[in-house]
Amino acid sequence: MVFYFTGTGNSLWAAQTLAQEGEQIVSVVDALREKRFSYTLGENEPLGFVFPVYFYTVSDPILELVRNLKVENASYVYAVIPCGASIGPAGGFLKSELKKRGLELRRVDPLVVPDGALIFYDIDTPEKMGLQLEKSAEELKSIRGAIQRREPNRITGSAALGKTGLAAYHLSMRTKKFRADDKCVGCGKCASICPAEAIQMVNGRPAWKKDKCLKCCGCINRCPVGAIQYGGKTASRGRYVNPVLK
Repeated sequence: MVFYFTGTGNSLWAAQTLAQEGEQIVSVVDALREKRFSYTLGENEPLGFVFPVYFYTVSDPILELVRNLKVENASYVYAVIPCGASIGPAGGFLKSELKKRGLELRRVDPLVVPDGALIFYDIDTPEKMGLQLEKSAEELKSIRGAIQRREPNRITGSAALGKTGLAAYHLSMRTKKFRADDKCVGCGKCASICPAEAIQMVNGRPAWKKDKCLKCCGCINRCPVGAIQYGGKTASRGRYVNPVLK
């Protein structure tokens, strides 16, 4: 079983690549909305968590899931964490939280992928992102093999530092700077994909009904006409969506 949380598709792609034939892939967002927290694994079935790192920590959806999770027969637990460069202490923080639920995290792998966090900085060119995806695909093959062999690895990072990153992440959640420009066609995709359900359509245009979101960057990257903006700098920046969502 593989749990995944995704904004721009990287984690969904990684989860689909890592899953064995017939293995269940579970959306963290769906599990939280439906309050599905109890699971029983098959014999020797691994338990995986795939999610992007934000502020070098574990984001709220993953923490909420883990803190309510009840899993039977979890003999091998792993995590693959897509990132732009580093996962910081996220692995150690996750290990600490899983231990509280009686689950031993045996392996954590960072996975460098194209970074779609354009609300903070400009992103790479499509050519560079394509090359990075090719490297990521090769790395995923190696990680998948290690998981099939049930190999552990050294998990670094402290829970205390993870909590510090979480505090910084929470300070970044404000939605005030989000807006839709004149290119908006009122398709409603941004509202339908928002994992925080922070967007609603008002008179055919998106409006941010909550003052905080998860900053997954799904709305701004996946808008089909590039109409979602954040502040005054994103209009000139590129967008990124993993091909699995196209």
